[in-house]
Amino acid sequence: MAKHGDITAALENRFFQAIVLLACCVGLFSLFYYSLLLLFANLADYTLAKEYAPVAFLPLIGFFACLLFWLPYFLYEYPGIMTPDSINQLEQVLGMAPYSNHHPWAHTMLLKLFYSLGRLFTEDVTAALSFFTLFQMCFLALCIAWLLATLQRLQVGNLPCLLVLAFYALIPYHGVFAVTLWKDILFSGSVLLFTTALLRLLLIFPKNRHSMNRERNRTASLVISGAAYLLSGIMICLFRSNGWYAFLFSLPFLLYTFRHCWKAMLPLHLAVLAAALLIRGPVMNACQVARPDFVESVSIPLQQVARVICEDKGLTPDEWDSVHKVIDTTYIKELYSPGFADNMKELVRAGNPEYLASHKDEYFRLWLTLGLRYPGTYLQAYIDQTIGYWYPDTEYDVGNIDGIPANQTGAASRPIIGGPFVVKTKEILLKLSDMLPLYGLFTSMGAMFWLFLCCIAITIIKEKPERYILFLPGAAILLTLLIATPVSTEFRYAYSLAYTLPLYLLIPFCELDRI
Repeated sequence: MAKHGDITAALENRFFQAIVLLACCVGLFSLFYYSLLLLFANLADYTLAKEYAPVAFLPLIGFFACLLFWLPYFLYEYPGIMTPDSINQLEQVLGMAPYSNHHPWAHTMLLKLFYSLGRLFTEDVTAALSFFTLFQMCFLALCIAWLLATLQRLQVGNLPCLLVLAFYALIPYHGVFAVTLWKDILFSGSVLLFTTALLRLLLIFPKNRHSMNRERNRTASLVISGAAYLLSGIMICLFRSNGWYAFLFSLPFLLYTFRHCWKAMLPLHLAVLAAALLIRGPVMNACQVARPDFVESVSIPLQQVARVICEDKGLTPDEWDSVHKVIDTTYIKELYSPGFADNMKELVRAGNPEYLASHKDEYFRLWLTLGLRYPGTYLQAYIDQTIGYWYPDTEYDVGNIDGIPANQTGAASRPIIGGPFVVKTKEILLKLSDMLPLYGLFTSMGAMFWLFLCCIAITIIKEKPERYILFLPGAAILLTLLIATPVSTEFRYAYSLAYTLPLYLLIPFCELDRI
């Protein structure tokens, strides 16, 4: 369905188009159906072998190995990579722009904290920014180290653990993103930390109460895991708006899962909720933080209605009147981009966004009515707007960013290492995904999406219901993207899936009762 136009492009007759599409559907369905049956049949009884001689100090080695392999990116991109989003946050830090939660204010304040710490040692804006970059690198490396420690406690073998470490340390885009000043990076690290903490809490509070005392130092482990869970939960709620909705969606299921130990887990979840609500509400109000406008949350409906207009579908006079109250449609066909909603959002902002925000019922009826009348157009608009997150063969660059654009803050790119050799090496590393097909799967959001679903399916086949909850936060985040993504091919929006992927791949095959 995603690429049906490419398959039938040479055919004009609808009947022959239907026959070709039907043949493709039957063939692909049969191929994937029997391939998955074979895969599931072979993996249903597979369990990772116990490791009785784990690599000593592997978490510590992993922490420093990640920093070591990311160091060239830091030195080449010193003080870090910034885009217009990052520049806007820095302008807020410096008082050059008013506070706004369009880019998460909590992340901006964290940037301000480490920038201010840097200014205690230097008056140079660029050097002060590097303090935040170094903090981000250390935080991400610490999340990976804790994952490795958790895998060792589950007696996962040395080879899988070393492959996990290689995934984070050697794949180039992890190094690029580790030094990129985006909220998405710390958010992705917090999703890995949260999921790992959730796994540890399942070990501490198994449903079988008789196994609850197997773990030594259970209280200390509970304190550490609970603190990581609390911190990462707050970060998820504050560092991306879809993280807040994903946590709210997951909360009832999390509470139900831990209902047998509610005295410990209910306060923990309430603390995450209270901290997020306090910061998102009274604290932001006291600091006069501007909220994102309503237009920002309706990217996909805007794209669908715009698609109807661009395809010259029929609208009633009343429907046209509603459209014209909000936007000028003169240049809508030139501005409309199937996988990029920002053009339509800016068109609304240039029109009358206040009317849209104050008449939500009217425009919901307009959207629903047009959808019922033109479901095919709506479906195609939705496919084009989300295709990058679920269709593996979608082209986009991953990690191909550099430097700091010209700005008024005083921050500028100041590479410590450089030259043709460094530039060419980075270019080759980032193009390896085009040269090595299997390796390229790690740069495909669509491929990782299906791997994620396969992990859930294997867990179901293995009849391990206690593990389902480990996939829920990631699934909720993906669901929010499929509901409201503004861009169809933005890898950083799904970076949390890539960052947590090694854990998802191992969850079906670990023995959770190994302490």
